[in-house]
Amino acid sequence: MNAYQQFIDLSLQSMGIIPLLALILFVVLVVAIERAVFFARIVPSGAALDRELSAADHRQEDAVRAIARRHQATVFGGTLQAAVEARHLDPEAMDRYIDEAIVRTLPRLDRTLWLLDAAVTLGPLIGLLGTIIGITESFNVLGASGPSAGAVTGGIGHALIATGFGLAVAIIGVAVNSYFGKRVRLAILQLDLVKLACIKRLHLLSSTSATPADSTSQRVATLQPQAERAAFNHAASASLSGA
Repeated sequence: MNAYQQFIDLSLQSMGIIPLLALILFVVLVVAIERAVFFARIVPSGAALDRELSAADHRQEDAVRAIARRHQATVFGGTLQAAVEARHLDPEAMDRYIDEAIVRTLPRLDRTLWLLDAAVTLGPLIGLLGTIIGITESFNVLGASGPSAGAVTGGIGHALIATGFGLAVAIIGVAVNSYFGKRVRLAILQLDLVKLACIKRLHLLSSTSATPADSTSQRVATLQPQAERAAFNHAASASLSGA
């Protein structure tokens, strides 16, 4: 009860600055927990998806469609569905089609992260406002007749508390925002890898598997005129020698 009463007194003396900073810190912690749970689901699903894409035969549409259905609820669902829908396109058009799906997915990755940016900016500013209020209170006490040392230092103490609290909010917000900014970049990289894997295994590997037959046909087409010319030259030589 004593600590609670001290908090109430400090809140009243700071004109609501300390409770406001406490609310901003609470929002930072809530966003951090929510994003941590979200990204904790992305990493395992991304690794499992990479294994499934590597093992699947992308020339069979049903196999890719089944993978897309299994990951429909994840952040990769839209990208996989776009890859299924763009199978009939050439590689360049398929790349642009899947990029559109990735762009539509980005808001899910950085959702509520703007609150961290706001907390990093507002924390020190609100703390500075509390400092001004505390210093102003100290000057008012000094201007009164017969000020006591406790009354003067009380205002300075409130100013320092507000400053420290605001800096603490900013420091925590910067650390959390930097961490989740890195996680967003890694998630975007995973989406790009899914796109490249689908295009590579559908178009490049299919064209590579067809290359030996094509090269054999080209060699046959090249050797056939040569054989015909050799037979013609042999027949001409034989007729000249017989003459």
